[in-house]
Amino acid sequence: MSPNKTLSDIFSKVNMSELPAMSDHVQELLRLLNRDDSNAEEISAVILKDASLTTKLLQVVNSAFYSRGTPISNISRAITALGLTTLKELAVSLALFEDFLKAGVEKEEISKLLALCFLSATQAKILCKVKKINVPEEEVFICTLLHQLGKLVILVYLPELYRKAQELIDRGYSDEFAAKTVLNDLTFSTVGMEIARFWNFSEKIVLSMGDNPPQPTSKLDSQLYLLNVAAFCNRLTWTLCYGSSLELGELILHYGPMMGLNRREAFGLANRSLDVAEAMPDNIIRFGLAKLKIRTKISQKEKASR
Repeated sequence: MSPNKTLSDIFSKVNMSELPAMSDHVQELLRLLNRDDSNAEEISAVILKDASLTTKLLQVVNSAFYSRGTPISNISRAITALGLTTLKELAVSLALFEDFLKAGVEKEEISKLLALCFLSATQAKILCKVKKINVPEEEVFICTLLHQLGKLVILVYLPELYRKAQELIDRGYSDEFAAKTVLNDLTFSTVGMEIARFWNFSEKIVLSMGDNPPQPTSKLDSQLYLLNVAAFCNRLTWTLCYGSSLELGELILHYGPMMGLNRREAFGLANRSLDVAEAMPDNIIRFGLAKLKIRTKISQKEKASR
């Protein structure tokens, strides 16, 4: 089977017209996201049709990594604060994640992966603020949140292939090798990028799904810093949960100088993001965090590094 045939099979699984599990409001949001002329009134109307999405969106907008100090109580004000494009992409991200959980059979694994994505996105927001990294705050959370879209899609819609890949990862092989082995030479990031383009997400989101972006040569290179922050924060979260102290050391050695971050600060970043995530009144995130037992794992790695 050719790689193109594999990708075609994946697309047939996630094509909106062939996925009855995808809710109507997600399809409406995606249609609006694909239109350049969609306006704030239309976006608000679609979001308000779903009480759960409205609540989640306002929670995120008012959270520590989006809040500008003044509470936002309605979607119209959220659009004004964040901008139409950012709010559309954030709404679609949150709605897709909720639908992924509903559509998939591996509920626990999906919850754990969603929790990792949320932790990573929170870390990215905090990191850029603390280290004054030249990345737009409205973009870094979304780009980091969707970094693992390809892996999520495989887990939800092709769980048998995900399990085969995970077996290889558990045996010590890299994500890239495992994905290429079971997806006929496709990587998780390639799948995510192609699906994101199919759904007409912004090119920044698409490019932020890459695992090994080139390093920026200037502090002013916002685009490359964005790609590296998304890759680093996702890798940091994964390594703290599943990796070794050696892998953590290699990660900090590679990204630390770029981010101005040492190992101690990396642990602090992880703990701060966990504080934020645990405070979110979202059952999906809290359930995933409980199953990951990440607080214990972070503590163990901290002690081992002293």
